[in-house]
Amino acid sequence: MNSFLYFSSGDLDFFWKEQIQRLSWLPNVFRKDVSFGQSSLMSLWLDYPFRLILKLFSTIGLSWFVIEKILWASVFILAITSSYRLAKYVLRSRLSAWLAGFIYIANTYFLLLFSGGQLGVALAYAFAPFVSLQFMKFIDTKNLKVKATFINGLSFALLVGFDLRLAYLTFGMIMLYGIWKKTFHFFHIGISLFIAGLLHLFWILPILMTHIGTAALGEDFTNPGMLKFLSFADLSHTLTLLHPNWPENLFGKVYFLQPEFLIIPILAFAALLWINHKKENNEKIFYFAIISLIGAFFAKGVQSPAGDLFQWCFLHIPGFVMFRDPTKFYLLTAIGYSILIPFTLLKLSDRFTKKKVIIYILFSIFWIISIRAVFTCDVKGNFRPVSLPQEYIRFKDQLVDDAIASRTLWIPRKENFAYYSDTHPVLQLDQLFKDASLSEVPKIATSSAFISVLKDSGVRYVVVPIDVERKMFMSDYVYNEAMRQEIIVALKQTNLIKDPGYAKLAVFENPEFQGINIIIPNIVPVQQRYANIGVMVSGIV
Repeated sequence: MNSFLYFSSGDLDFFWKEQIQRLSWLPNVFRKDVSFGQSSLMSLWLDYPFRLILKLFSTIGLSWFVIEKILWASVFILAITSSYRLAKYVLRSRLSAWLAGFIYIANTYFLLLFSGGQLGVALAYAFAPFVSLQFMKFIDTKNLKVKATFINGLSFALLVGFDLRLAYLTFGMIMLYGIWKKTFHFFHIGISLFIAGLLHLFWILPILMTHIGTAALGEDFTNPGMLKFLSFADLSHTLTLLHPNWPENLFGKVYFLQPEFLIIPILAFAALLWINHKKENNEKIFYFAIISLIGAFFAKGVQSPAGDLFQWCFLHIPGFVMFRDPTKFYLLTAIGYSILIPFTLLKLSDRFTKKKVIIYILFSIFWIISIRAVFTCDVKGNFRPVSLPQEYIRFKDQLVDDAIASRTLWIPRKENFAYYSDTHPVLQLDQLFKDASLSEVPKIATSSAFISVLKDSGVRYVVVPIDVERKMFMSDYVYNEAMRQEIIVALKQTNLIKDPGYAKLAVFENPEFQGINIIIPNIVPVQQRYANIGVMVSGIV
């Protein structure tokens, strides 16, 4: 098992066989395997469909090693296919459509989604052009059909299951297109949304019936003060479709604008030079130019110019609170540029027929050079799959065999290979010691209150991860092993007992551990009942 290579980077967890086997066929509104128990209702729109897929794949005998490969392969196939079909519909050219697919999957935003393991967002990004196409066809046609209404509802429901935020942006595109064409079929599109809503009743119903609002997200998600901190990109980055964290994808580390990327918006908006409003597809070009500009403007968050507008939207537009990370708006620019740039090249090749091949070769060379960091191995994460360390297997087996319920504290946070369950919930440093930095850990560990806090929290095991990706113990964005060793030395000075069976993974046991207690709020059974009812309704639909 440890000889296999896994995509274990970033947001996507590693799933052990024992974890997948315990997944329920029904949605779980409360998780006992994390922290002191927490509601999962606000993320159920993603968690339940994803875990249901894992359950289905596991039932037919597939391991996580195979499942993750299937999921990531589907992302790339879906992204190419859906962007190709959208471009083919707008541009009426197969070559331009294939070029659109290439641009859509080979830009810095999408490549960092893969690098960072953001599977749900990547799937939504991949599927968004298809959903946009379905609704565009629906708006363009005069002969409305019930079948198309139903298919649109199903496709939008699937998009929501991938990522609610990107579904929100896609619907905004659809509304703008309907207004643009002045033929918005409110009733039929409303029916499609109603169908999508029925399929997502498993989370909508418990939220509505138990009056859960955005306050349940917590201040970190709803406080507008976080916007300035999370608005990494400036307008020069967003207009050039350059992710601010390219290429290393380190949180908070913003790179200077690379001058070659300035060519990208020039190629995109040069498409406006060939607009002829008498031709329907040319009229669509102007629409995609507007979409691209909207995406570039909002992807910079509260950065100037007119950053106050983003904050106003965050405070006053329903649902906009989901975009505390403004880079999600790169979706709009990516879709727009995947149409505009092929259109520009198409018109150039029509004008310079004899040099058509040269035009496309030069563009391909330029684009590959712009993402050269992938080929020079500067982009890491999932572009560098890793093998499962043997000691994580050993620690997992130890927890599986340990029938006494206890929490495991990971300092500073769990690695993706960390095992956790209802019997052994996972705790991270900031959940036990709020706002504690890495530099404060030695002082906290050697304080008289440390063991007492562990005892009261039901912590039996304290673990310092191996840090396979070299991203936890950072000093000025550079991995610092000395920081990790300093924490291990500090923990050795406490009453904790270090397990000598682990060489790289630092595992300590708390001799004063006395058991745990998980308090489940009274509202949870009510929410669970409504979630189960929602699943039954979805099944009928």
